[in-house]
Amino acid sequence: MSTLWTPDGEHPVEPAGSPPPSQENAAGGAGPDELDEAQAREMAQKMAEAQEALAQAPVDQVVSNHVMGLFELAAIHLRKQPPDLVSARLPIDAMGLLIDNLGDRLFEAETLTAALNQLRMAYVELARAGAGDQDETEGDEEPSGSEEASPPEESEPDEPVPAGDTGPETASGEPTGGDPETS
Repeated sequence: MSTLWTPDGEHPVEPAGSPPPSQENAAGGAGPDELDEAQAREMAQKMAEAQEALAQAPVDQVVSNHVMGLFELAAIHLRKQPPDLVSARLPIDAMGLLIDNLGDRLFEAETLTAALNQLRMAYVELARAGAGDQDETEGDEEPSGSEEASPPEESEPDEPVPAGDTGPETASGEPTGGDPETS
């Protein structure tokens, strides 16, 4: 069974042409065709009321409400055990795009910006914690000294390159023709 979202909440919607539940037929009430028509009229009425309420609401508040929906979606994925960082990233990025591009046009823009910053910080902390779990590091706060020494050792071949040489060879880490180490 599908649901229909309205500002008043979600409402169950049965697909058109599907028979009503057997309990309603057994109760001796209206036949299937009359029940479907009555449900359709009621749903159309509720939908018209929901659209009218939405049209009366300030647009900046409606859009901000949708931005907070993205916040909730990201938070759900970040709260999973283990956190689903891949799924959380899209709503965080979408929220960032809306806030960065709409700015003060949004209702309570400062609150939305603070919420986005919280999500981004939580994402980074969880990503670091996940990387720490994968590396089997002992400390949660800082990597050990041996791990800190590894990245500079990997980047040492780039250091002897002359400062003026910015060709694609040096950017990719390949030695240049004038490198004394290759002679």
